Amino acid sequence: MEKHLELYWEEIENLKNYRTKLQTHTVYKDDLDEFGDQYEELVAQTKVITRVSDRLQKKLDSANLQIREQNDEIKDKNLELEGTVLLLAKAKVGQRAALIMMIIALCLFISEQLLLEPYIASHIDIPFAGTGILLILFFVIKGLESGLEKYFMNKEKQKIMKREQEEAKESLKK
Repeated sequence: MEKHLELYWEEIENLKNYRTKLQTHTVYKDDLDEFGDQYEELVAQTKVITRVSDRLQKKLDSANLQIREQNDEIKDKNLELEGTVLLLAKAKVGQRAALIMMIIALCLFISEQLLLEPYIASHIDIPFAGTGILLILFFVIKGLESGLEKYFMNKEKQKIMKREQEEAKESLKK
């Protein structure tokens, strides 16, 4: 019964029987006709199997192509999303840095007006010295704002990278 599970078992048995007849020189016309019919049937089965296989291969190729196209689309969307996330993070960071620097600038301006301006007016006789100091403070604060924005942006990038690593670990666990 185990032999019957083998693919083409019957055909292999027929071939063995025919070879045995050839070796014993007992091949008759009926044997040749029967062998020819069996061969013809095998060729017909092979054609059917080949057609079915070709159709299935075309479907598989089509499905693979569709999957590749969808993967490419997903990659494009992910790149677009990453760009959007970075822009949002940059805007958020820029607002945070601007707010902090605005508070610092306001404190420095008030300190300059209350403490430094009276001293300059009474001891230094240079016109617009207070305005010059305010202008210097402006550029210093602007430089600090850029530095603070870069610092916050690096922190935000680290958060994003950490989140992506955690998501990758989670997807590997699944």
